[in-house]
Order: sequence, then structure tokens, then C-alpha cells
Amino acid sequence: MRAQGIYLNVSSRNDDLPQLIEEYSEQFNLSKANTIAEILRAFPKPLAYNHRVLEQENRPFGRLFSNAV
Repeated sequence: MRAQGIYLNVSSRNDDLPQLIEEYSEQFNLSKANTIAEILRAFPKPLAYNHRVLEQENRPFGRLFSNAV
């Protein structure tokens, strides 16, 4: 049985990512793989929040104010 692996290839435009991963890894006291997993698991929460904010910003004013004519 082979071990499964995921490899992260970082382009030159994102050359700061390995250092960021290292810093978060030390801060969370996790391995690099577990640090990436924690970040990915947390990602949907801010994404959903941003979606709700954008929906509210795009509503017509009549719906925001119930007494609007």
C-alpha cells in the first residue's frame, strides 16, 4: 500500500507562501500538512460571510426600509 500525498507547487508570483505556511505551522503548533488542512477547513466560513454581505449590498433600498414608498 502506498502512502497518499498531495504536493504543493508554488509559482514565483507566490514565493512568499512557503514562509507563511511555516509561520502558521509554528503558530498553530501543527505540521505543515495539518496547517494547510486547518486553513482549508476554515475557508468556507469567511466565504459564506462575504456572500451574505454582497447579497445585502446589492438589495434595492425599498427592501431595506419597510416604510419606503
